[in-house]
Amino acid sequence: MRLTRVVIAVLITLVLLYVARNTSRGRPDDIIHTDHGYTFSLTTVPKITVGATDTLTVSISPRPDQSQRVVYRTTGAHRGKKTPFDEYTDIPAALIDSLDGMYGVPVTAGERGKREYYVFEVVDTTGATIARLTTEKGEPLFVKYIGEVPAGILVPHIVFMFVTVFCVVLGAVHALRVIRTGQHVHGMSFWITLGMLATLIGGYPFGFGMNWYAFGVVWEGVPFGTDATDNKTQLLFVYFVFVTLASLGSLTKGRYGRDTYPPRALGWFGLGAFVLMLAIYLIPHSIQFSATLTYTVCYGFIAFVLGLYLFGRLRYGRRAAEISDSRTAAA
Repeated sequence: MRLTRVVIAVLITLVLLYVARNTSRGRPDDIIHTDHGYTFSLTTVPKITVGATDTLTVSISPRPDQSQRVVYRTTGAHRGKKTPFDEYTDIPAALIDSLDGMYGVPVTAGERGKREYYVFEVVDTTGATIARLTTEKGEPLFVKYIGEVPAGILVPHIVFMFVTVFCVVLGAVHALRVIRTGQHVHGMSFWITLGMLATLIGGYPFGFGMNWYAFGVVWEGVPFGTDATDNKTQLLFVYFVFVTLASLGSLTKGRYGRDTYPPRALGWFGLGAFVLMLAIYLIPHSIQFSATLTYTVCYGFIAFVLGLYLFGRLRYGRRAAEISDSRTAAA
C-alpha cells in the first residue's frame, strides 16, 4: 500500500510539472495576424540571454512589392509598453527567404530583467504604415532579456519544487484516509509539513537566487511587487504553513500544542493543499496580472487563511483544551 502511494505521488508530480512547463508563457507562441490584406506569421522569441543574439523572423503573405519595405519597430529596452507606435525606432528587416516572404532582424539582449517591445510593419516609400503585426488586442509583442542562472542555483530550485509537489500529493493521499476514518492525521500533516519546508527552501533562498541571476531583482511577491510567479509561491507557502499549524498537535503527537480543528476538517484542509497547488500550477508560469488584482487576491487570500486559523484556534482549540482538562481531572 505504501509503495502504491509513492508511485501515485511520483506519477502525479511528473504530470503536474509537465503541465506547468508546457503552459508557461516563457515558451514560444505561434502568432498569425492579418491587417489590411497582409497576413503575418511569426513564432515568438520570449527571452534572450544577456549578451546573446537571436533573430526575430516573420513571414508575410502576399510578399510586399518592390515599392514597399518591411521594418522592425522597437521601443528598445528603456521605453515601456505604452509607448506610442510612432515613437518606436525603425530598423529595416532583411529578406531571408523570398519564396516564403520571410524577413528577419537580429536582436541582442541588453540589461537583464528588461523588455523590448516591438511590431513588424509593411511601409510605403514615405514610411507610412500599410499593415502592422500586433497581438489580437492591438498590443506590441515583446522579448525579455534574462541572465544565465548558475546550475548551483537552478538545480536545487527544481529539486525542491519537485519535492514540494511530491510531498503535497502524498499528503493529499493521507488526507483522503483522514476524511474517511477521522484518524491518522499525523501522516497527512507530516508530508504537508515537508512540502512546506521544501517550498520555503526552494522558493525563497533559491528563488531569490533565480530572480537575481535571471532578472536582477530579489523578490517581487507582495508587498514588494506583483510578479505572478513569486506570488504563487507565496500563497502556496502561506497555506502549507496554515495546515501545519492547524494540525500541530497531531504532527508532534501532542508534544507542542493541540490541533485547531477536528480530524476530518483537517483532512479536508490537507486535500485543499493539493487542490490549491493544482490550481496554481495550471496558471501559466510567466503570466502577469494587473497590480490591483494581484494585491486584492494576495492580501485577501492571506487574510482569509489567517482568519481560518484564528477561528479554529479560538473555537475548537478552546473546546479541545476543555475536554483534555476534564479527562485529566477525572483521571
